Amino acid sequence: MDFSPYKALLDRIVPLSYQQDAETLLNSLLPETDSRTHYRLLAEINRLKAPCLRVLDLRQLFPQQCRPVLHQGLYHMLPPRLEQRFGQLLEQYNGDYTRGLYEALLTELETLRQQPAMLNSTPWHRLGFGIRRQEPRLQFVTPVRFHLADGELQTNSLDISVHGLMATLASAAKLPEEVEVSFPGLARQPALACLAEPRHYRRVCQGKNEKGRVRLQRIEPDKAWDQALEQFIDQNQGRYGQDAEDLFETALSQCWGRALLESGQGQVLFFDARGSLQQALCNRAGKPLLEYWQQKEQGDLLGCLLAPERILAMAGRSQASMLLYAFRVQGKTASYRFAAEHDRLEQDRQLAQFISEGQRAGTLQLYHLSLSPVRLSDALLDDLDVMGQTKLKMLKWQLWLTPLPAPEPEQRLPARPRLLQPYLLPATPAPLNLVPLRQAALRKETRFRFNTPVELALGDALIRGGTEDISVQGMKVRLEKALELELLTEVQLSLPELSKLGRDWKLKRLRYRVINQSGDGHVLHLQAEPAGKNHAGCRFFTALLAQNQDKLRARPETMQHPAWIRLLTRQAVQQLAGPAFILGRNDGGFYVQGSLAADHLPALMGWLGNDDDEASPGRLLSRPLLQSVATILQRPSGRSHLLSEVWLSTDAAGVRQRQIDPDAATRERLLASDKELTVCQLISNRLQLRQLDLYMPEWQRLTETSLYKTQQLEQNLAELSLLCQVIDITGLARSSLNAPAAGPAPLPG
Repeated sequence: MDFSPYKALLDRIVPLSYQQDAETLLNSLLPETDSRTHYRLLAEINRLKAPCLRVLDLRQLFPQQCRPVLHQGLYHMLPPRLEQRFGQLLEQYNGDYTRGLYEALLTELETLRQQPAMLNSTPWHRLGFGIRRQEPRLQFVTPVRFHLADGELQTNSLDISVHGLMATLASAAKLPEEVEVSFPGLARQPALACLAEPRHYRRVCQGKNEKGRVRLQRIEPDKAWDQALEQFIDQNQGRYGQDAEDLFETALSQCWGRALLESGQGQVLFFDARGSLQQALCNRAGKPLLEYWQQKEQGDLLGCLLAPERILAMAGRSQASMLLYAFRVQGKTASYRFAAEHDRLEQDRQLAQFISEGQRAGTLQLYHLSLSPVRLSDALLDDLDVMGQTKLKMLKWQLWLTPLPAPEPEQRLPARPRLLQPYLLPATPAPLNLVPLRQAALRKETRFRFNTPVELALGDALIRGGTEDISVQGMKVRLEKALELELLTEVQLSLPELSKLGRDWKLKRLRYRVINQSGDGHVLHLQAEPAGKNHAGCRFFTALLAQNQDKLRARPETMQHPAWIRLLTRQAVQQLAGPAFILGRNDGGFYVQGSLAADHLPALMGWLGNDDDEASPGRLLSRPLLQSVATILQRPSGRSHLLSEVWLSTDAAGVRQRQIDPDAATRERLLASDKELTVCQLISNRLQLRQLDLYMPEWQRLTETSLYKTQQLEQNLAELSLLCQVIDITGLARSSLNAPAAGPAPLPG
């Protein structure tokens, strides 16, 4: 029922209903309504008066204005205007925090969002997905005892989960990296006595604004502790509520990383310990890049461009990134490709000659490379299936390959291609495993959730279990006993319950092949062998699904993303080539939604941040520049990104100055006068919600935990506007491209 015609009346009745009977008020104010409408209005009044456990945390929208507001054990973070309105509504709702008060504050928030938004400063997002707790957290205060070497320290918890804890900590107290923890208060409750025995916890890094508290992660496995804490949280989450802050931050960071991977200009590549190219995350922008390095298959020549010797040499250097030039010359019978690092060309004094030859061929390419080690913890690998562990354990290095506009000298040198023979690449294409960000599941067909007993025959042993989902040619089976089977092992499967449906179906000792294994050996992914009409199981499930489509529930397609692909994407965005800004746009203008940090570039991070470890993009961008970039990208020219050079210099008075795309005379003056000059390439990408397909495993749990956090995340996604990536090209700007080569480089013997 639509209550909008009765909104003013409901706003009047709800405060009065605390002193008078609501039904009597309705009869006196609306005497002519029918009984059905009368009943629904009465139910709506009771709903608006029901207690609410949703926490209002508006630091994402008003980062420098919010203050903590404590009411009935819940901490709200509100700006002054909403804090004042919160107090006024409490008087109307008899001092109770109710659903009606919550919805009234959301209405006030929508009004505030339409006001002009400043290009605000926001905390840097450090995409450490493995640090945040992705499990239910209960806001509960109970005594916590730290068992130290010199005695015991007792404090109180702020929230608890099965494997994590946040507690108060006095400023003078210091905890070691690992400490034993027990819960003396909880241990007095029935079935929780095991919590009195201390277990090992490890401190987790936290932000500068979290003074007076400590975050801990349990590192000592204990089934009794797991069962006790799970039971306590399940029994009390309705009363105390769950803290959705970490869960919201994880989902938000994943959104920003997904936007960067899908719409950014960078290509993410993965190498093994020997420097050989193994995997490449493929997005829309990476397609033309892969086609450029294509001979037989997409990207099969990237292994020549990034040879193992080049990768291992980069890994042994101290600097985090380098510039790589490459071009292609078409001969009479074949193509010849040349590639060389910026530092090597300057050392050989062949930079200008190389660029001249590339410009003459018309295929000159410049790439920014950022190499970093792959860090996948054992805990993450333990959660993968056999296939995922096999794919990820071989990876050692990750590289961001970002195309940049190549420089063009004012005077092109004479053609001398023989000088570039040392930089000729061998034309030996190697196959490349492309991993699209939207990779389909192994089973292309629709899978249905269906649970029926199964019996697995392995020799003389008979192992029982049940199906989790079925399809015509495959199924997912969970066994009572864990097995360690090699992939592609053939097994014999029987379906005892389904065999009772009729004598015509022979569903015993069906041949299936194990194509994957997960759940520590308890879950098998099976495929019919041979698949098709000759397999009795395929014929039976074809008939079963055809006759019971309306009764069976299909698994959603988004849940079929392999876990190892999610780990690859998260690994990629944790080690960026450079910092990036996610900008939103509403009726009030541009504002910063997220700032992705690149901690391996401390100088550039210091430029773009302040003393409070917050990102200040106003030092690099301005509102008029953003407006101009957005206007250009919205024109019907098909452009998806725009490049700008930002020169950051220091004048004689020590004041930092910013210049966008300066002319040649200004560049020469800055290069000659400022030794601390920083030159950045700003890549601005257009972002729109319909261009992104964001899949977050945390979304369902976030929806269950906090309705407001889910609405806030949806609003942020709807207002996505620009992605600005910052690449440091100071070395390229300082290189002299106009001077002729000093002499020919020595040719190989």
